[in-house]
Amino acid sequence: MTEKTYYLLHGLQDRYNALYQDNIERLGRQDVVVASIGSSGQSFLGNILLELGLNYADPYTEALAGAGTSAPVAAYADYRDRLPAHTPPARRWPRFVKSHLPPRFYRARPLLGAWILVRDPRDALYSWYRFRTEFVRDPLDRLADGFEDWLRRPGPTGVDRIDDWVDFYGTWLDDPAVPHAVTSFERLKKEPVGALREGLHAFGLTAGEEQIEQAVRDSSFDAMRRHERDRGGTGAGILRRGTPGEWREWMTPATLAHFHRDNIASLAARFGYDLHPGKETSP
Repeated sequence: MTEKTYYLLHGLQDRYNALYQDNIERLGRQDVVVASIGSSGQSFLGNILLELGLNYADPYTEALAGAGTSAPVAAYADYRDRLPAHTPPARRWPRFVKSHLPPRFYRARPLLGAWILVRDPRDALYSWYRFRTEFVRDPLDRLADGFEDWLRRPGPTGVDRIDDWVDFYGTWLDDPAVPHAVTSFERLKKEPVGALREGLHAFGLTAGEEQIEQAVRDSSFDAMRRHERDRGGTGAGILRRGTPGEWREWMTPATLAHFHRDNIASLAARFGYDLHPGKETSP
């Protein structure tokens, strides 16, 4: 059984659909994979890159071409139209490509690099749960009896959500084949100019402070939610709150115990997150 067949049989369709399979084959030496688990700030960062005139493509909703161009796929128009920035990029290369897949899916592709976007797993996994059950309304995710039960259930790769987070970020962080930059969602919110300049510099790009600040304003939660509502979006939105440290509002001791497992606590610490009781540090 090939890896592709294994993952499709184990429910990875939402991360690795047929469109995405075709798009992976079109990636090359000038492409940068923007890698994150869902609800880690990908829409925020992607819209900023578009507002900066850079080429950011969503291979889950667009058909990519080898020339660096992409075209929207009608079947995903509703999702795509909820996001503000759609103007053709002023700069075609490098092309930044959204991904929720681990690096093993790209080992046959000669990428320019990877931009790893990470968020405190307590916030990321909770927001991902809310997105899957309230916006996507996936029947399998909605079988869970609350967030803690959802954490225990097998996710798209056949392991529980804690192990899934660890596998994803651990393999990206330690992959020796792909040069990468690492940006935390929290720093992107608190120090966007510095965070973006560092990320862009890793791939040979620069942007002015005022340009970045304007792109961040145009990609803020309020701006993006307003656009989504103006386009007729009702109910749960693509962006839910986008608030760092939200876990402090709802976390219970029983739920927090899941985040004290050695595998996730040790990996999170490598990104600057301390998940132990009484610790509230983040990048």
